Amino acid sequence: MLNQQQKLLFDAQAMVAVARDSGVCSDVEAMTTLVAQLAALDVDVPAQVVTMLDAVRALYLAGRPTSALEVATQAISLTKRSGDAAGEIMATTMVGICSADTGNLPAAMEAHSRALTMTQATGDQFQEVKVWINLSTALGYSGLYREASDALRRALEVAATCEAASPLLAAAYANLAMCHLNLTEPTQGLHAIQRALAISSEPTDVMSLHNRVLAESHYTRLLIDAEDYEAAKTHADSAKRYAGLSQSTRTEIVANVALGLAEVFIGAADQGVTRLTGALIQASAARLSTREVLVALVRANEHLQRNAQALLYLQQMLEAQQMTQSANILKHVARHLEQLHHEGNSAYFEDGKQVIKRLAQHAELIEGRAAKAELGLTKEQLFSVRVDLLERLAVTTELRDDSTGEHAYRVGKLAALLAKAANCPPDFVEMMDIAGRLHDIGKIGIPDGVLLKAAKFNDAERTVMEEHARIGGELLQKSQIPEIQIASDIAHYHHERWDGKGYPSKRAGEDIPLCARIAAIADVFDALSHARSYKPAWSLETTLNEIRGGRGTQFDPKLTDIFLKMMDELIAEHGTAAALDEFLGAHARTTAFYHSRHDIMENIYGARRQFPAEVKEEAGAAVVAADKKTP
Repeated sequence: MLNQQQKLLFDAQAMVAVARDSGVCSDVEAMTTLVAQLAALDVDVPAQVVTMLDAVRALYLAGRPTSALEVATQAISLTKRSGDAAGEIMATTMVGICSADTGNLPAAMEAHSRALTMTQATGDQFQEVKVWINLSTALGYSGLYREASDALRRALEVAATCEAASPLLAAAYANLAMCHLNLTEPTQGLHAIQRALAISSEPTDVMSLHNRVLAESHYTRLLIDAEDYEAAKTHADSAKRYAGLSQSTRTEIVANVALGLAEVFIGAADQGVTRLTGALIQASAARLSTREVLVALVRANEHLQRNAQALLYLQQMLEAQQMTQSANILKHVARHLEQLHHEGNSAYFEDGKQVIKRLAQHAELIEGRAAKAELGLTKEQLFSVRVDLLERLAVTTELRDDSTGEHAYRVGKLAALLAKAANCPPDFVEMMDIAGRLHDIGKIGIPDGVLLKAAKFNDAERTVMEEHARIGGELLQKSQIPEIQIASDIAHYHHERWDGKGYPSKRAGEDIPLCARIAAIADVFDALSHARSYKPAWSLETTLNEIRGGRGTQFDPKLTDIFLKMMDELIAEHGTAAALDEFLGAHARTTAFYHSRHDIMENIYGARRQFPAEVKEEAGAAVVAADKKTP
C-alpha cells in the first residue's frame, strides 16, 4: 500500500504524463501545486526530478512559462540537495528558457551562463550543445542576433566532436536560420534551414512536433523574404500538417501564422488575413503571447498597402507588449522583493526610513537573513538592493546598442556627478546614480520590429518608439518600490527639451523635473560619444560642442554650463576617453549580470570578449567549417 509521499509522487506522475503526451494542461494551477511538492520529498529522487522537468516542459508548451519557471526553480533545489549534477544542469537550463519567455532576459542569461559552466566542468558535451542552443534563443529575444548566431556556431563546433549531440543539430540549424532571418541574410538563412530539415527525423511527440512546426515556419518566412512565394506556401502547408498531429495550441498558432502569411503573399489576401486574425483571437483566448501574430498582421497589411490597418496592428502590438512585459516585470519584481523579505509581509512597500526603523525595533523577531541584513543599509543602499532586477532589465534593453552593458551605469554616474556639481543634496546625488541607470527601461515595452530597425523610422514607428519614455515612467510607478519617484521622473521626462519640443509631454523649462534635466545631458553625451549600430563614436570635443549647441534649446542652460566645466575637469583628470569610460562604468563591472554576460562573451569569442563587425565574415566561415564536420 502506498504511503502519503509515494501517492503524491504517483499522482504527480500521472497528471504530468497526460499533459506531456497530449500537449494540453487542463488545470495549470493544480499541476503546478502538486508538482511543486515533489521538491521536498525523498521517495524516489530521480523519478521526482524527471517528473518535475517533464512538468516544466508541459507547462511551457501550454503557454504558462511563469508556472514552469516556478517548478524549474524548485527542481534546482532538489537536484542540488541530491547531488544530481545532470539534473541540475537541465533544471537550470529550463530556468533560462522560462525566464527568457517571461521577459526576464538578465535572469535567462545568468542561468544559461551557470549551466554552461556546469556542462564544461562535467565534460557533458551533449548538455553543453543544448545550453548553447537555448542561450541563442535568449540572446535573440534581446535583439542580439549576431551573438545568437555565434552561440550557435559554438554549438555546432561542440556537436562536431560529440556523436551523441547529433539529434540536436537540427534545432541548432533552425535557430541559426531564425537569426539570419532577423539579420536580413536570407541566403545564409535558407542554407541553415535546409540543413536543419535535411537532418531532421520525423517528429514523434508533442515537443518534436512543435520544433518541426517552428522550422517549417522559419523556412516559410525566409522564402517570403527571397520572394519564392509558392515554395513558402508549400512549407507553410507542411507546418499546418504537423501542427494537426499535435493538440498544442501554441504549435497550432505558429502554423496558422506561417500559412496566413504565405497565403497573403501568393495572392489569397482575404483568406490569409482571415487566418491571421483567427490566430490572433486564438492566442488571446489561450492567454498566449500575441506578438508574433501581430508582427505577421503588420507585415501582411503593409504588403497589401493597407497602411491604416498596419498602423492599427502596430499600435495593438505596442499595447500588447507593454501590457505583457509590464505584467511580467512586476511579477519578477514582486518575487525579487519577496526573496529579500522571507517573512512575507508588506515591509518592502513602505518608505525606506520606515522599513529601517521597523526592522531596528523588531530585529530579533524577524526571520530571514535578508531582512536583518538591511538594518545596516542607508536609504540609498536599500533602494539599490530593491531595484537590482529593474537595473539588470534596463541594462539588457541597451545591449543591442552597447555590447559592454555599461551605458546605463555611465549615464547614472555622470548624472550623479552633475547633480553634485550643481550643489544638489547628497542623498539626491546618490539616488541619481542608481535611478539614472533605469532611464531607458521603457524600451522593454517597444516591439522588436521598431526597436531593432536599422533604417530610419517612419512617422508611425517614431511615434511608437517615443512611447518608451511614458512606458518607463508608468512601469516604475507600478513597481511600488520606495523612493522610486526620481527614477520614474527620469524615465518619463529625460527626452523633454528646455524649449518644449521634446516628448512625451512637451514640457518646457523648469516644468521638467530637475532629475530628468540632469539625466538628459548625461544620456545624450554618452550616446554621442560611443558607437551605435547606426553611427560611429564621436570625439569628446565634437560631443561637447554638440552639448554646447543645445544650451537653452535642448538643455537647461545653467546645467549645461556646469556640465561643460565639469567635463573639462574630468577629461583633464583622466586624460583619454577610454580612461574616462573606465571610471564612469566602474560599477557595472561589479555586478553579477556583467560577469555572466562577459563569461558568455568569452565562451563565444575567446579573449576578444566582443564581436567586431569587421570579423563577421570570419564567423560565417567558421559555421561553414563546422557544417562540413557534422554528420
